[in-house]
Amino acid sequence: VEFGKQWYQRRVRVSTGRCYQEISEVYENQPRYDAHVMGEAVREYQGMLGAVPDMLHVHKGAAQKVKDYTQREGEKDAEEEQNVLQRYSTISAAVMSEINHFHSERNIDFNTMMRGFLQSQIDFHKNVVQKLEHALSQYPAPSSLE
Repeated sequence: VEFGKQWYQRRVRVSTGRCYQEISEVYENQPRYDAHVMGEAVREYQGMLGAVPDMLHVHKGAAQKVKDYTQREGEKDAEEEQNVLQRYSTISAAVMSEINHFHSERNIDFNTMMRGFLQSQIDFHKNVVQKLEHALSQYPAPSSLE
């Protein structure tokens, strides 16, 4: 009987060790399901943000042309002035439209990204808990050992 108990206890300890090995593999593989995905999305946004200075530079240049034209001395052509103001208005509207679109898309994308990240973390931790619960179930209650 004593030999059977020792064999059983050894088997349970080996099973527990295997459980922790499986958990370490789950930890090793987890970043590809959440952290790497989130990092890739952030890098994508960094790329999009790289275009913002160029867009603002174009807008600033258009504003400067309006300023230069309105401060110019001498005869001014009303039609040309109207064209300069119209181009500036068009550029301003396009820049504002792009900025507003970017902000609304960013909010949606980051919400989706964080929901996915957090769900992946929940699934990950549930998996770890299931493995630990299985290991725990291998050990008899203390009252049954007497």
